[in-house]
Amino acid sequence: MEKVELDLKVQLNQGETTNQAMARTVTNPECLSASVLTICQNIDHAKVTEMVAEIQQQAAAIHADDLSRPESMLIAQAHTLDGLFAKLATQALTAGNLDGMERYMRLALKAQSQSRATLQTLGEIKAPKQIAFVKQANIGNQVQVNNDGSPARTRAKKKPKAPNELLEVQHGERLDTRAQSSAGGADSAMAPLGEEHRAEQPGRQEASLAECLERRR
Repeated sequence: MEKVELDLKVQLNQGETTNQAMARTVTNPECLSASVLTICQNIDHAKVTEMVAEIQQQAAAIHADDLSRPESMLIAQAHTLDGLFAKLATQALTAGNLDGMERYMRLALKAQSQSRATLQTLGEIKAPKQIAFVKQANIGNQVQVNNDGSPARTRAKKKPKAPNELLEVQHGERLDTRAQSSAGGADSAMAPLGEEHRAEQPGRQEASLAECLERRR
C-alpha cells in the first residue's frame, strides 16, 4: 500500500506541546476533509494547507447562517444521483440476462431514492417546517380522588332499603289474604271481624265498628 505524505502546516498555540498541536490538527474536520479531497482529486499534496483554509472559510459561512454553499452542494448531488439512475437504468434495460437486469435495476432505484432524499433535504433547508408549541393546561392536579375506606365516606353511601317483611313471601308462593291473625293482648277490642261483619254487609259493618269504638272508651 502506497504511503501518502501530506505537506501540512501545524500552528502551535501558547502552552501547547508539538504532539498536542499535531493531534488537534489531524482530528480537525476541515483537515480530514481536505486530506480526502486531495487524494480523490489528484491535487498536489503540498496544497493541502490551502484546502484546509478553504473548507474553514466555508464552515465559517455556515456559522454565519449563509447556506448558499450547502444548497449548491445538495442540488449538485441530486443531479449526480439522477445521472447515475439514468445510466444504471439503461444498463438494466440492455442487459442480456434477467440476473444482470435485476442487479442494475436495483442499483438504479437506489440512486433514484437517494436523489429524491437529497432534494427533500434541500426543500427543508429552503422552507423549514413550522413547529407549533402548544401550551396545554394540566388541570389534573385540581381533581382530588379519595379511594380510602374512611368511616365518613362509608356513612355517605346510601343504605340499601330494607325489604318489607310484612309483604315478603317466598319464591313461588302467593300471599294468603284470607288467613286471620289473632288479636294481641294489648288491644283485644280490635279482634278480627266475624263472618257476619265482613265487607259484603256495609250496614252491619258500620254498627260493629261503632260498638268497637264504644268499648274502647
